[in-house]
Amino acid sequence: MVSLSARAGAIALAFVGAAFMSGCSSCNGGSRDAPGKPAASGSAAAPPLPPPGRIITDIVESLAGCDIEHRGVLLDAGTDAMTGRFAWTGIAPPGVDSVEHDASTWARVSARTMRLFFVLPEASPIFVSARSMGIASRVATVSLDDQPLGTLNFNRNQIRVASTGATTLPVDPGLHTLTFRFMGRARDADAYADLDWIRVGVPDENPATYGPPTLRDVVAPAAALAGVPHRSIALRGPGAVRCALRLPPGAHLRTAIGLQGAGEADASIRILRDGQKPVDVSAQHVTGGDKATWSEIDVPLAPHTGALVHLELRAESTPQGSRVLFGDPVVTLPAPPPPATAKARAVVIVVLNGVEREELPPWHGAPTPHLTALSELALTGTTFHRHRAPTTYPAAVLGSMLTAMPPRGHTVTDPGARMPASQTMLGTIAHDASLRAAMFTGVPATFKSFGFGTGWEHFAEYPPQGNDLATAPIEAAATWMTDVLRQAPEARLLAVVHSRGGHPPWDVTGKEQATLAPNNYTGVIDPRRGAQQIAAARRRGKKDKDVFSAQDKERIRALETVALTGQDRAIGSLISALKTAGIWESTVFVVTGDVGSGADALYAEGQELSEKLLTLPLYVRFPDARYGGANVHLPTEVWDITQTALSALGIAFSRPGLGRDLSGVASGLEDPYEEPQIATLDDRFSARWGEHIMTGRYDAAPSLCDLEVDPTCAFNRREAMPLAMQALFRRIVARDVATSAPASKREPATIEPETVSSLRVWGAMD
Repeated sequence: MVSLSARAGAIALAFVGAAFMSGCSSCNGGSRDAPGKPAASGSAAAPPLPPPGRIITDIVESLAGCDIEHRGVLLDAGTDAMTGRFAWTGIAPPGVDSVEHDASTWARVSARTMRLFFVLPEASPIFVSARSMGIASRVATVSLDDQPLGTLNFNRNQIRVASTGATTLPVDPGLHTLTFRFMGRARDADAYADLDWIRVGVPDENPATYGPPTLRDVVAPAAALAGVPHRSIALRGPGAVRCALRLPPGAHLRTAIGLQGAGEADASIRILRDGQKPVDVSAQHVTGGDKATWSEIDVPLAPHTGALVHLELRAESTPQGSRVLFGDPVVTLPAPPPPATAKARAVVIVVLNGVEREELPPWHGAPTPHLTALSELALTGTTFHRHRAPTTYPAAVLGSMLTAMPPRGHTVTDPGARMPASQTMLGTIAHDASLRAAMFTGVPATFKSFGFGTGWEHFAEYPPQGNDLATAPIEAAATWMTDVLRQAPEARLLAVVHSRGGHPPWDVTGKEQATLAPNNYTGVIDPRRGAQQIAAARRRGKKDKDVFSAQDKERIRALETVALTGQDRAIGSLISALKTAGIWESTVFVVTGDVGSGADALYAEGQELSEKLLTLPLYVRFPDARYGGANVHLPTEVWDITQTALSALGIAFSRPGLGRDLSGVASGLEDPYEEPQIATLDDRFSARWGEHIMTGRYDAAPSLCDLEVDPTCAFNRREAMPLAMQALFRRIVARDVATSAPASKREPATIEPETVSSLRVWGAMD
């Protein structure tokens, strides 16, 4: 087998080596052997830079999600910079809205209480100030971590900067919460106050008037030195911009540094991580005035790849009226763009319900001769080991796969919701592009009653209470594809199968049942009524392990094995049908799951967002067996399957969707580190970013786990890892803001009597 980590490392080293062989082994960013060494002074002659590489992060574009400092932390009220700043709702709570004053965006506060959180990088006394205008309130009390800090006094309908006194003792570095309580009585539609910005100030002896580093102030769209313009981040000293990143192998920071204005200044670039001292990766002394020029730098970030870090651009000092410029700062990869999946004649996606990944090859660890087709896929296809679901509700997982949207975006978020008719699914765009598209489902939650039948040329459902076996959807897909190709040999196909997987009812004859483990079984588990029995136990409020004996559990696993064996044979027959039709080598063939199962959550839906239930199997057989035998240990999600199908079929949604082409991930050239894997259910969330996992509920302080030091997540590291904490929470909220649909878009399902019967047999209804 081919290890992707070895392949990716070889690719990265090859490109980095090529860059340095081109004459850049001593660029300003330092040598490859000593990437932490400060760069040479901007006044020294600089060697030529390597080719630009591929941009993976544009820091100017990402600025709203970064921390901005100048003589303290600044919160730019009313702008996107406040996303994820509200503790712990993330989004602006009711009573905090954006308004305009003189072409500037402010926050209008009509809620009596507003809570914000921030990270203080170093121990220091602090004070809080705000550019404000009083409306119904003339005073707001300010608390720091629920301890009184002081008051802000407003002028009614007049703009002023109000400040508290400074603390007498230094405040510890780390995560802190500010609470504002507005005094006064708001009448009718009046608000308490409007706020332009909020500063968590650090007392200093600087006599210069404070210039708030708002988003409008920090970005210089076309700052020019020596006639060369750059879109720049402009900082007064002492000031900094800190952005959270996970760096892929081979990442570089590329920027131009200069001084706008007279005099001289110092600039630096640092890497910050929780619990570690800052690492200087570049230092520049720059000169302004008429002869000011840009110092181009390219800094390798290799020692920090794979880690969650904060990249800091810092102006150490500046003369009054001058600003340090970081021109077009980007993180790049010295590698070509990732390849797309080759155009395919067919895309086939088989989704198994309720399977436990550890029971399947290669995760089982032992031979699985009863799973011949999956064993062959594990050997000859590409196996993805970090595949994660966006929720623990199966219909929502399928909804995300068919729309490339998170559950809160397509609104199938609970058992009573249906896919809205206005939501375009994969089958619709395939059919509209004259592809032959069909879906086959044996899982009631994805029947027509729940909106999944829209847009397909052919849609078939197989109720669990009927005479159809669990293999029927897979067998029907093989028959449909064979018939279509017989009638139209040049047709291009999309088939999606949602199979029962390990979920009961189980198809077992009386003779087979007598041979199953354990011997002489006398327990209660019945193959046809197993789902109802398990669900009834769950509804009684007891854990499955408290209700079913060890013999019951053994019998359930034996029945599940029989069920999976039959569906594995059907998958093998489906592959044989594609080979017989002559299109196997030009087919993208995917087998995955929807929700995990386990001893403590047998076939549960909507259960806790645990890694065990969110971690799914994923096998992909690309056209011509590309990446055959590879084991990919990079994070993937269900909408990556969607984007792979779109790429292979040459179609696209009319609106943006989430996801990356799995060919790019398998190649090692795609960057899967940029965003965390986020799962939601009701008001709960679980986000994994590398080895960090954040779990919680909206409007309550979440928990943070570091798998590197605590594989069981026994300890909450929220206070010990403030940078990671802030970064993850803000990413969760930003994704939610960008993709969530209004609650009014949710459509309730209208369930026909036959579907009610299906849900009862499935254990989803009493």
